Amino acid sequence: MTNQQPSLPVRIIKGIVKWILILLGTMLLIGAATGAIIAWYGASYVQEVILPEAESATTALDLVRSDTAQTSAIYYYDSVTGGYQIEQVLHSGENRVWASYDDIPENLINATVAIEDKRFWEHGGVDWVRTASAMLHLFTGQRQEGGSTITQQLIKNVTQNTDTTVKRKVLEIFEALEFDDNHTKEETLEWYLNKIYLGNRCYGVYTAAQRYFGKDLSELTLAECASLISITNNPAVYNPEVHPENNLRRRNLVLDQMCEQGYISEQERDAAKAEPLVLARGDQQTQQQETASLDGDYYSWYTETVIESVAKGLEEKYAIDYESAIQMIYSGGLQIYSCLDPRVQSEVDEVYQSGDVLSGHKSRNGQDLVSAITVIDNHTGAVVAVVGGIGEKEGNRVWNMATMTTRSPGSSFKPLAVYTPGLEMGVITPDTLLEDSSIRLSDGTLFPRSNDGKKPTGDLVTVQYGVQKSLNTIAAQVLQRVSPQYSFSFVQERFGISTLVEGYTGPSGKYYSDLDLAPLALGGLTKGVSVYEMTAAYAVFARDGVYTKPYVYTVVTDSNGEVILSTDGYDVTLDAAGQPIITGYAAGEAVLKESTVQQMEQMLINAVENGTGKKARISGVVVAGKTGTTNDDYDRWFAGYTPDYTAAVWTGYEKAESINYDGNPSVDLWHEVMERLSE
Repeated sequence: MTNQQPSLPVRIIKGIVKWILILLGTMLLIGAATGAIIAWYGASYVQEVILPEAESATTALDLVRSDTAQTSAIYYYDSVTGGYQIEQVLHSGENRVWASYDDIPENLINATVAIEDKRFWEHGGVDWVRTASAMLHLFTGQRQEGGSTITQQLIKNVTQNTDTTVKRKVLEIFEALEFDDNHTKEETLEWYLNKIYLGNRCYGVYTAAQRYFGKDLSELTLAECASLISITNNPAVYNPEVHPENNLRRRNLVLDQMCEQGYISEQERDAAKAEPLVLARGDQQTQQQETASLDGDYYSWYTETVIESVAKGLEEKYAIDYESAIQMIYSGGLQIYSCLDPRVQSEVDEVYQSGDVLSGHKSRNGQDLVSAITVIDNHTGAVVAVVGGIGEKEGNRVWNMATMTTRSPGSSFKPLAVYTPGLEMGVITPDTLLEDSSIRLSDGTLFPRSNDGKKPTGDLVTVQYGVQKSLNTIAAQVLQRVSPQYSFSFVQERFGISTLVEGYTGPSGKYYSDLDLAPLALGGLTKGVSVYEMTAAYAVFARDGVYTKPYVYTVVTDSNGEVILSTDGYDVTLDAAGQPIITGYAAGEAVLKESTVQQMEQMLINAVENGTGKKARISGVVVAGKTGTTNDDYDRWFAGYTPDYTAAVWTGYEKAESINYDGNPSVDLWHEVMERLSE
């Protein structure tokens, strides 16, 4: 009996099924391989990117929290003793006090957990139930509920990283897991309750208790604990002073949650709900002034410049927020080795505190002249003295006009933006002849129309004479050869001026830009420049064409003596007696040709000897520099240097007005300071 072959239709069906199975198998293999590749890549990404960043965030948190009860200090080098001496012991003048876990009321701890993270004591830093719920709501388009735990919120508060990218959320989860593995729940709560912002410049629960209820933490009632933690959900909405009804509603929700979760009884909840909201409304300004003067004396301008500089360094290096950086500086046991030269600072203070040079020169509206100065040591590039105002300093953390104020530099900007790039490009020399005439712009207008109010003469003059007499016409012609674009980039890259404006449209529709002839040639900048940056820019000429970013400290160590911040190549070691030895130097970049420096210095010396800066001359000392006055006479400058020091001085009124002064007060102040230093 012969085998009967399947019919043709059956064979076709079997063939189709076979190929379908092969195709499905192939797809499954591809899918499995793809999944394996993705899983491998994901694991590698987590291992090589996410985990190191998570560990870095944990290190930053540990650094912020470490030794919060220890006093920090700023040191200076004493050339007489050959060692470092304490310049200032730091105590917080901010509205913040660290409270240890044992000092925080149990009701406040329980209220925090009940309303913020009810599974806090059980989870490992991440509440997977809330996380899954938040993801489900996200994908289904429902209203999203917060999935962050107290641990995650703490990390976010310190790092101030609020990105909503997938990477950021994944990183946040790993950071929380890493942090929870290395810290107790009590530590986490302590840090969280000391970090949260509670409105009215209150950071942490200790200061908030004082502010809102006039009580120590230990004296807070159950209702007050619930009211206090209610604020952190949204300080603008639940501030009890501004929106008491919102705070009461949130407070009662907290009490309900505490009762539901077994922290308090129904009777305790009802009694707390019945308690009225009684606030201690003090004079905040008076409180701040009292807090600021706890040390007896106010910090010097230099000390506060150091504090701000270190805070910025900590923010950048450890990706923490400003408040955490300030907390570290005041109470983290830091040792800050500053560049202060007390002899120089003392001389500058004496001139500026007396204010004799500026007395009797009030504006039409009765304002007193104010001024600021920064002094740099030409040998190191370090800032050795700073004063941010005239007269006695009145308070801590006040406005520093040397580092924070930016004003138009007028003609003192010409050497930076016009003549130095012209020399560097080779389009001029000090002896180049140009006509003292305005240039005609593409729209047919003449620019500039005058030289400090005087009509151009039309004479042929040298570039050096143009600098000497501060001729706007010569500056404009040189800048035209250089081009505004080259000048703009040159000033930013070679001289470190960070405040130039490339262009933006203001609220009124007016367009502002420094990328043009007028701002760069005449120094009428949109935002201006700070005295601090102006000094560093002029120090390039004094330092043979080397630019060094201005710095006020060399090294910062933690309470264990480990270096946590350093300016460029500086380091610290201890000698046999345990005394610090600072080694290294600040990195500088050669930004100008030797010939450019020599020619520019020749012109700046001539501007002092024979030009607008005559009053800056010091007997027996080579002085180079340039005056500056804005068109509206709101600002007057002098920036210059001797063989040892570079300094820039700005003078004006706090609210811009035409200056009532015969001459240039900045030249007079600069001369008085530098003459003292030269002696």
